[in-house]
Amino acid sequence: MKKESNSIYWMVVIAGCGLIGTCLGLCTNVAGLFFSPIAADFGIGRGSVAMTLTVYNLIHAFSGMLAARTVLRFGFKKIVIFGTALQVAATFLLSLCPNVLCLILLNGVRGFASGLIGTVTVTIMLNYWFSKNNALMTSLAMGFSGLTGALLSPVLSSLIASAGWRTGYMVIAAINLAFNLPAILFPIALKPQSVGREPFGGAKEAAAGTVKADPKMISKTMFMILGVYTACAAGAASLPQHFAGIAESYGLASAGALMVSACMISNTAGKVMLGTLIDRFGSKLSASLYAIIVASAAVLLAFSRTGAVLIGAAAMYGLCYSLGTVGTAMLTREMFGQAQYSNVYPKLALTTTVSNAVFTTVVGSLYDLSGSYSAIILFLGAMVLTSLLMVHMAYGRKKHAAV
Repeated sequence: MKKESNSIYWMVVIAGCGLIGTCLGLCTNVAGLFFSPIAADFGIGRGSVAMTLTVYNLIHAFSGMLAARTVLRFGFKKIVIFGTALQVAATFLLSLCPNVLCLILLNGVRGFASGLIGTVTVTIMLNYWFSKNNALMTSLAMGFSGLTGALLSPVLSSLIASAGWRTGYMVIAAINLAFNLPAILFPIALKPQSVGREPFGGAKEAAAGTVKADPKMISKTMFMILGVYTACAAGAASLPQHFAGIAESYGLASAGALMVSACMISNTAGKVMLGTLIDRFGSKLSASLYAIIVASAAVLLAFSRTGAVLIGAAAMYGLCYSLGTVGTAMLTREMFGQAQYSNVYPKLALTTTVSNAVFTTVVGSLYDLSGSYSAIILFLGAMVLTSLLMVHMAYGRKKHAAV
């Protein structure tokens, strides 16, 4: 293929990065910056403000279950334009909210829009466009959410401190529009055939890796296996939100911020690395390697009381984010194939959101009861090993069904 002919494939990836950057990066990864100033302004607790993010995440997940059918019925461009209009309008109106109820309602609107044009739509589009290097391109798009949060957090934090949280929402509305413009303006569609193209890697390779046996024979069991995998991987990813508290409980409060930073760097870089490994070695070996590293990190986090070791362990543990995002998408594609992906993945994405939300609360509650994080960390490490077991069960089930 000539170099010029590859430009449209990069347009697809850039568009995917932009949509993921808004739906996850802008709407979730920087949301915490607004909790304290809004709470102080309204004279309420931070927990009440944090509820706005919970509402966003839940509606986002349920809306994602409608995404595949909606985008196939109305078309990629129309849905992206509709979703972007809702996102930008709701985000701008957040700057005018007089109370927390208004914030909750508008975050619900943002969640609905993001579910339609977020991870489900983007991964379906990438599956259609890339039969070769699919995992790498998916990981690039997924990783952009962490990159967006890392780059914009200090800028927005400074802006909120100097100009106020209302101005912060106005700026995010403008960035939201800018990030989504490539998906609106580029000459792309959900499927390459719609614009006279073939999948990158060729149409023949696009069928590779799909389930050869009758899908009805294995779909229920396979869905349960991947459901457990996703719940365990996403639940384990709730721990980094407590790194500051873990470090403080060990008498190493100064290491807490560095642990979070190391984990977030690993979050972004780990997704790209996992995508590269999957394209080269397959999902089974790559996901297994990541699970072993994360489980080892849990042991270090539970027993080490040295700042440098904890920071290194936090970086290792940050790979757990890749298992719940890129890992889930790639395993779904390999186990169910292109035909069933759009039906299965939205349900697993919902499982991811609910599991992470539940275990975020569980970790904090168990610490309040026990006064220690060690047993909790080891329990989450065991969940990661359970996800490893599910990966091998999935491949065993697929091999058995194909015989």
